[in-house]
Formats: sequence, C-alpha cells, structure tokens
Amino acid sequence: MKQQFSKIISVNNFYDEVSDIYEQMIDFKKNLILREDAYKKMFTAKGKAADIGSGIGLDSIALALNGHRVTAFDISPKMIAETKKNAIKYKVYIETYAYSYETIPKKFNNKFNSVISIGNTIAHVNSKQLNTAIKKMYGLLKPGGKIFLHILNYRLIRNENKRINNIANREGKIIIRFYDFRKNNLDFNILSFPQNSPKEFKLVTTKHYPHTKNKIGAYLKAAGFTKIKFTKNFAGENFNAGNSKDMFVEAEKKL
Repeated sequence: MKQQFSKIISVNNFYDEVSDIYEQMIDFKKNLILREDAYKKMFTAKGKAADIGSGIGLDSIALALNGHRVTAFDISPKMIAETKKNAIKYKVYIETYAYSYETIPKKFNNKFNSVISIGNTIAHVNSKQLNTAIKKMYGLLKPGGKIFLHILNYRLIRNENKRINNIANREGKIIIRFYDFRKNNLDFNILSFPQNSPKEFKLVTTKHYPHTKNKIGAYLKAAGFTKIKFTKNFAGENFNAGNSKDMFVEAEKKL
C-alpha cells in the first residue's frame, strides 16, 4: 500500500498553527530551568544576544534572566506574540521581530555578542538557505562573538527508522510529533487532539532537512567561524553521529 503524505505548509504557517499548543508541547517551565542554568555557564559575560527562531521565547527568556539584552527573531508572527506574553509573565524585556534568517535587516549587523538558534530551527531550511543563514549569523556577531546552534541527529533517526519523535499528554491534550521519511528530507508532523475526543484532531506538516555535521562544519568554516565544536547536549559532552540524539554546535567569529 502506497504511503499517504499530509499537505506541506510553509514554516511560518506551520508555527502559526501550533502556537496555541507549543508551550504545552515543549514543557516550557522544565526546559526554562535547564536553559537558564546552561546559558549561565556558556555565556558568562553579559551582552547583547540574538535568538533566531525564538518560538515562544524559551531561550530568549533564559538569556534575559541571566542578564543579557535579548533580541528575538521568528518567522511566525503568532510565535512572536507568544514571546511577548511570556516575557511579561517572567518580567523580562525582549525586543521582538517577525523575521526569518533571510529577512533580518542589515542594521543588525555587528550588534551581538552571541547568536543562538536552538530547538531544531536550522532543520527548517534547505542546504542553500542554511549556508546563507550561517553567513547572516556571522554578520550579526561582533568580532569574537559566539554562535550556538542545535539540530536533531537525523542520521540516527533514519538509521533507527524512528518515525515517532514524541508523544505527550499535556492537561488532557494529546500531542504527537512524528516523521514521514522522504528520499532527501523528512515531513515533520504535529498531531494534536483532546484526550476524550480524538476525532477533534488537528494535523499540520512541514519539511525538515537532515543537515549533517560535515555540512554544517563546512559552512561555518567558509563563513569565517573558528573554534568550531560539536556536542550532544547543553553540558558540552562530545557528539557521536552514531548514537547522539541531538547535535549542538558552538563557534566563534574571528577577532
């Protein structure tokens, strides 16, 4: 039987659609504690930080709570609206803009001590767009500034044929994240429905690109980054393509 695929929608429309359940889906409070502690150790000097693909503001708020002046960028206007709400909730100030990697204006160049893009954001762009995005992030940084990226390890996901990413029950809402495997990319799906009424479901689908360590490293070097380091978690443990679930990347702009 031929596999049926869902209709692909753009990244901004995808996240507009899930903005109302996103906080439940990612377990915001638990992850905020983790990130606040991680960024305290990672970015010891307070400065200006850019969060690209900020979602509902998890990483932006973690940085702001550590004393950084944060600017959040996200392609989804509804996600930016959620970031503003969460900033008020946690009593921090965050500048917010509905821009993608490609549309961030040049006026932000050389303004930031750090640029982060966490939560698998770079998986939403193809190889050409990723190369452009890395060059953009290099331009945003001041000399000596640090970049910090995250992407899932798709080599492991494909090798294990692991279609289910996560199943969660959040306050009576079932949220299932899963993949459909294509030849050169993956369809990323989020299926959600009330626990007591599964027929009232919503399914949204967008595309993920399985960028590898070698590709990301090559683009970083070409852009001018140095001190490139690949790890598997916020604690900085070494990344292994064969068994690490996540890939984190640190690099610095030349002085």
